[in-house]
Amino acid sequence: MFETELSQSTKNLVAFIRQKEFEPITQRTPYYHMGATIVDSILQAGLNYRYVVYPRVLKLLTEFPEYKTTCDFIILMQVVSLEELVNWKNEKKIQRIRDLSWFFFNNAIENEEQLATWLSIDDHLNQLSQINGVGPKTIDYLKMLSGNQAIAVDRHLFGFLKLAGIATRSYQEASIIYNKAAELLGMDKYELDKKIWIYMSQSQA
Repeated sequence: MFETELSQSTKNLVAFIRQKEFEPITQRTPYYHMGATIVDSILQAGLNYRYVVYPRVLKLLTEFPEYKTTCDFIILMQVVSLEELVNWKNEKKIQRIRDLSWFFFNNAIENEEQLATWLSIDDHLNQLSQINGVGPKTIDYLKMLSGNQAIAVDRHLFGFLKLAGIATRSYQEASIIYNKAAELLGMDKYELDKKIWIYMSQSQA
């Protein structure tokens, strides 16, 4: 019964998507700056991306472009306080940035290419989820940031499901529906994610 419900929900979502007009998008490429990747992945949860998250990511990319690897970023944090680097005082997110940076360093993940390969192994995802504050959405988002195909179901994508009249009981369920929909539409997962994200963010502006 559950699989039947998911199948019907996926078909309903595909039909709803086909009724909409979305802006064209360009494929995302990694930052090739692990500090920016880590900061983006941690700050994005629950914050406005355009006005809060991206300006802090851009600061790292423009002011510290030479600090590209995980090791570089850890060294940079010893030179400039992390609070100053990201202009952020909330200790919870600051600690999560530190924890994720050291986790990657200890697992020999120094760039986005290595991160993309590492994230393709299920057992590694279980290890990553042990970090406080790193849940399934953050993991999917890290896949996207590293260049892998993924859909990170956030409030905008949950809102789109609601508009389509589709009720979901968990992140996993919503993720399955979106991933299957992308497959049926013959669309890259990132493309579907971004088109719906832009559509919803503009409709709520």
